[in-house]
Amino acid sequence: MANLKTSYMGLSLDNPIVAASSPLTSNIDSLKRLEDAGVGAVVLKSIFEEQISEDARSTIEAMDSYLTGAEAYNFIYNSSQDHYIDQYLELVEKAKKSLSIPVIASLNGAGDGSWLGEYASRYIHCGADAFELNHYLIAADAKIEGAEIERQYIAFVEAAKKEISLPISLKIGPFFSSLSNMIHMFDQMELDGIVLFNNFFNPDIDIEAIKMTGGGILSDANDYLATLRWTALMSAELDHLQICSSGGIHDGKTLIKMLLAGAQVVQVCSVLLTDGLPSVAKMKEELSSWMDRHGFSELSDFRGKLAQERMDDPCQWERTQYVKSLLGKEA
Repeated sequence: MANLKTSYMGLSLDNPIVAASSPLTSNIDSLKRLEDAGVGAVVLKSIFEEQISEDARSTIEAMDSYLTGAEAYNFIYNSSQDHYIDQYLELVEKAKKSLSIPVIASLNGAGDGSWLGEYASRYIHCGADAFELNHYLIAADAKIEGAEIERQYIAFVEAAKKEISLPISLKIGPFFSSLSNMIHMFDQMELDGIVLFNNFFNPDIDIEAIKMTGGGILSDANDYLATLRWTALMSAELDHLQICSSGGIHDGKTLIKMLLAGAQVVQVCSVLLTDGLPSVAKMKEELSSWMDRHGFSELSDFRGKLAQERMDDPCQWERTQYVKSLLGKEA
């Protein structure tokens, strides 16, 4: 019988399937159902720095006529921020008391990370096993060079490592001038995990109303290829950083592909929302059956077997498919 146990950021998991931050990880009842469904760990619903600040500003605006002086404004603003933080801390604390699987807090920051210092110790005291940090900068200002965007990411990670003593992962997108260089820099900073990739919210346009709307946020089963490539390109090059692959992982076959490419674990979200929690058991069964067929007893027996550095022809992960297309050969 295949052993699916693994580790991620120093945490022990019964299997490599992690429930990503989503509405399913925002309350205790749903978290318990995820544990019963068989996930190896959960990432709690993200708390957003921007949302906290916006809610605090809305509270100030609603009370504007009753406030006098800067001290009153500051008191109400800080109290409002504390209210939303306390709600999230309560979720972390209840999750740790209710679940036996690792609980990863998720923080989404838009600034330089200095705000983490105000709350990091409180998260730790509530029992979070690790932190997943989201940091997404839209490089829309043409006056800002790419190097500056990268510097801001580095500053964010430095601030996080200064304030947070627990294992830290960073969930990023693929939009860097040199993604491999950035991942190596995070590795040198001794981050514990990197999540490839974030499924960002994208805008859309309603052509009848002629206005901007929110785009679809769920992945489909064909959205995993970019993640697979970069997992394979980077996994064997890293000294400290472990890769958590995310995006388009809807079945056991894709899970197996990510592990072969070198992922330590995977995150799933959309498949849980579209196909329900039984999809976890199906993925585990497919992985276990495949391991038995191929004579693998542990995940370490095949993890990273098809990483770029372990291929006879490493270029296959870079341009092979493109060249085959040009030559009219079957992929």
